[in-house]
Amino acid sequence: MLAFFGLNLEYKNIVLEEVHSLCYHGNGGFTHSEVYNMPIRYRHYHLKKIAEFIEKQSEAMRGDKEITEDTKLPNKVQPPDFVSKVKAPKK
Repeated sequence: MLAFFGLNLEYKNIVLEEVHSLCYHGNGGFTHSEVYNMPIRYRHYHLKKIAEFIEKQSEAMRGDKEITEDTKLPNKVQPPDFVSKVKAPKK
């Protein structure tokens, strides 16, 4: 039997998903009780900022892949000059 007062099951699942996302993607910046008791507008603000950060990060990774695929690396990497001039210490 459902109670008149309180959250319905669908809304509870949404809240729990938001709490989980902020605790997991917040990198330890939020605790469960802080997020659960946080005003809805603040919770949505933080979720929006995390989504924007992840989107920028994925765009940067896609851009890096395109750059590295277009550039060809030489077959052999040459060490800098100072490395070949360094002598081993005497014992």
